Amino acid sequence: MSKDETTRELEKLRADVAALSDARREAAARPAEAQPVVEETPAATVSASEAAIPEEQKTQFEELGDLLQAEIRDLPTITCLTVFSLGILMGRMMR
Repeated sequence: MSKDETTRELEKLRADVAALSDARREAAARPAEAQPVVEETPAATVSASEAAIPEEQKTQFEELGDLLQAEIRDLPTITCLTVFSLGILMGRMMR
């Protein structure tokens, strides 16, 4: 990126920040009645995927994830990439 392009991009970003700051000041200056009402959703709402997994399995999944993360962290990067690549190749060959 040349110096001119960088300068133009910086000026554009400064103009965007100024426009956003002005819009924020205008929104703060409006009375509370003019602001749109946002409906609050109940905190007990659970997505369908979370409801489908029993609580005991969630803890097992979390434990498995923690164990895998610890194992992968201890392995060298090249080993992880090699095993991952071999897994992809085997998956494609089994199709």
